[in-house]
Amino acid sequence: MRRFILTLVSVAMLMLGTALPVAGTGLTLVTLTCNNGTNISAQVDEDTLAGLVDAVQGMALYPAGVSCALSQTPLLSAIGGAASAAAVGGFVAGSGRFQVACPDGPLTYWVNFAITAETQASAAGAVVAGGSVNFKIPDNQCRPQGEVASTPTCLAIDADQAKPPAGAWFAYLWSQVTASSGSLVDSFAVNSSFGSGWKDTGNPAKQTSNDRVGLGYTGSCAQTGEPSPDGGFAFAIPNGNVTIKAAK
Repeated sequence: MRRFILTLVSVAMLMLGTALPVAGTGLTLVTLTCNNGTNISAQVDEDTLAGLVDAVQGMALYPAGVSCALSQTPLLSAIGGAASAAAVGGFVAGSGRFQVACPDGPLTYWVNFAITAETQASAAGAVVAGGSVNFKIPDNQCRPQGEVASTPTCLAIDADQAKPPAGAWFAYLWSQVTASSGSLVDSFAVNSSFGSGWKDTGNPAKQTSNDRVGLGYTGSCAQTGEPSPDGGFAFAIPNGNVTIKAAK
């Protein structure tokens, strides 16, 4: 009889264990792999995931020499349990296009862009691996076709404000030009360096203002605030998306 009771207790405990309800953590494990050497893995929330999906799609809609694939795995844990530890590091990823004034008139021309970069800390530091900051002027515009490819050497992330779209997050990069052609050769000579500042105002479905990009040609390692995406040589991004994840 005692053995029978122990058996019933053991079965009941097993049933309770397997019946423990499972709920989504609200996080997704993503891996972003690109032809520029990018291999970023991170746990992201729903808004960041939507932004990454937009960024990958934009690379096909507004080509600038970068293509990526995004894998997704929803993270689950038992209610009352804890999700696995979040990945260390932060990143910026984006694609799309912005408008620049034509050299000799009131019209504008489009510039496509693609950007991926990752760092292990919010303060300026070396990019972990891979990544690029690329621009392309498509054909049949007031400025002739041109392309530039560059490798980020330094990245700083400013995520001290409220999370987009309530606030805005920023990423600042210093990059070395690896290739340029056409009308962009003079502005981006091979082996020269330039700075870029990026503003993330949330994924397009929720943002109340466009993401932005600013460019500059002075400085060295990326520093917070320069070049400002809200400054003089800066542009709104009406098509596309920039997504920034803070380092932890």
